[in-house]
Amino acid sequence: MQPWFRALRNLTWLTQLGFSLVAPPILCVGGCWWLQQRFSLGGWIVVVGLILGLGGSVSTALGFYRHACRQSKKNQKQRPDAFNTHK
Repeated sequence: MQPWFRALRNLTWLTQLGFSLVAPPILCVGGCWWLQQRFSLGGWIVVVGLILGLGGSVSTALGFYRHACRQSKKNQKQRPDAFNTHK
């Protein structure tokens, strides 16, 4: 049953990553659109929201990449040094 749990864990990570990449731009643009309508601001505020949202998505992607690299290094088996390894 171990492969099923691993598959479900990977599916959960992938779903969470998708939500984490899509949510910041949508929320930032939606909030900026509300600010534009509520306080009669110019259209530039939506562009600022889009940039901030994309920055949040990039930050999430980099964090996920770093986590994946740490997990792959942790899961690699350490092989003993060969007889010709010079340290």
